[in-house]
Amino acid sequence: MNTQRVIFPLCFDRSTMMTAHVTIELVTLDDAEEIQQIASHPDVVATTRLPDPYPENGAQTWIKMLLPRQKAGDEYAFAIRRAEDGKIVGVCGFVTVHKDQHLAEYGYWIGKPYWNHGYATAAGRLAIEYARKHIKLKKLFAHSLEQNPASCRVLEKLGFEKKKKLRNSNDPHHGDAAIYVYEKTL
Repeated sequence: MNTQRVIFPLCFDRSTMMTAHVTIELVTLDDAEEIQQIASHPDVVATTRLPDPYPENGAQTWIKMLLPRQKAGDEYAFAIRRAEDGKIVGVCGFVTVHKDQHLAEYGYWIGKPYWNHGYATAAGRLAIEYARKHIKLKKLFAHSLEQNPASCRVLEKLGFEKKKKLRNSNDPHHGDAAIYVYEKTL
């Protein structure tokens, strides 16, 4: 498979990129195997909207559905890579991009072995800067399960403000779990 990787410099100098410890790249089919390995961990699935259990070939199926949406600018998913070795540690990006309203939903997840290393916050800063400069977004929203305070802290570090708490009775994976809704003006 001959796919081209796109790395976004995001208008940062190299030292800023190094202090973040990550790069972000648009997801490609070449990333499916690494994403599959870390997305299928039960603790990752328990704190996200990923299907439980994560299906065999789930990453490949998701990426195949994602690519046309990415090309159209309706969704952006970035592989979060450690700067030191290029290993994928998670995914972040923007879904439900409303270009006419300059609005999108931000989401992310990090593989269990990489929790509590600052990758989510570092990648979030890069992605938000990309959204502001290249997608021209003006407002973001995000969701976090109440039972996932670490995710709430990441969103708050990124400048999101908690706006409300909902009960999501339509969630097939988390039942009637409480969900916080966050917003950020860019």
